[in-house]
Amino acid sequence: MRFVFVEELMKFAKKNKNVYLVTSDLGYRAFEKFAEKYPERFLNVGVSENNMIGVAAGMAMNGKKVFVYSILPFVLFRSLEQIRNNIIHNNLDVKIIGAGGGFSYNIQGISHNTSEDMSISRSLPNLTIYNPGSKIEAKLIFNLMFKSKKPCFAKLGKAPELNLNKKNIKINDNAFILTSGKDLTIFSTGNILEIVFNAVKKLKLSGINIKLISLPILKPINDYFILKQSSSKKIMSIEENIEIGGLGSILTNIYFKHKFNKKINFKSICLEDKIHNKIGSQSYLRKINGLDESNIIRKIKNFLNEKY
Repeated sequence: MRFVFVEELMKFAKKNKNVYLVTSDLGYRAFEKFAEKYPERFLNVGVSENNMIGVAAGMAMNGKKVFVYSILPFVLFRSLEQIRNNIIHNNLDVKIIGAGGGFSYNIQGISHNTSEDMSISRSLPNLTIYNPGSKIEAKLIFNLMFKSKKPCFAKLGKAPELNLNKKNIKINDNAFILTSGKDLTIFSTGNILEIVFNAVKKLKLSGINIKLISLPILKPINDYFILKQSSSKKIMSIEENIEIGGLGSILTNIYFKHKFNKKINFKSICLEDKIHNKIGSQSYLRKINGLDESNIIRKIKNFLNEKY
């Protein structure tokens, strides 16, 4: 989705001369247009992610609106101290763009793939968190980031083939209601959305009607929207993150916090809390972790057949 990001960023940079893009030795076949159009507003600091965050913080303290971009574990994990101390504690207008997440970098292995980024980023105070799963969602969150003056973090997976039509979906409280159904409500977020959407469509052919809701904004999240949409007896979350601190824990926390007294059965499909050190394609890694289409369909059917 980096190409969507650059296209939208160029539109915004045209309107706002204080917009800057900073990266750490990345951007090949993506940032050339921005660098050519706004050479004085594009900075590549080299393999120096911690310094990149420090530079961005200094620029933001001088009135600039700074977007920093790197591979997700490099910009988040490697630079966590700088993000926390320099950007968040000073409430600076810096937007952190992390490329990848989950198994997006597949054969690059554990140094590039992540299973805990949402958990870690959500624990940081004063940080808005975005996790788009489609191009439409990406455009929405970029527009929100451009308007915001607070620290933001966006996780960008690879652009999915899923091309949602605005006419066929409902946008409610910045969430996307993609399908309707009373048998099951599924909340999902991020790049796994394409697989979940296709699974839901196949299940509909066998008479199983599911309400699928995509949540591209994970912090802040609208508790009352979640409660209102949790109308079925069985509710599920599906994500490419561990459950600790992820979408599953967000939903259960909302239900308990508001003393949700509706009788429901909840299940989370997510990555196990373990070291994910297997090597292979994204589809292979998803399959062995139960996040491919066939496994998701099987788990949904089993869940619907469970007695509660």
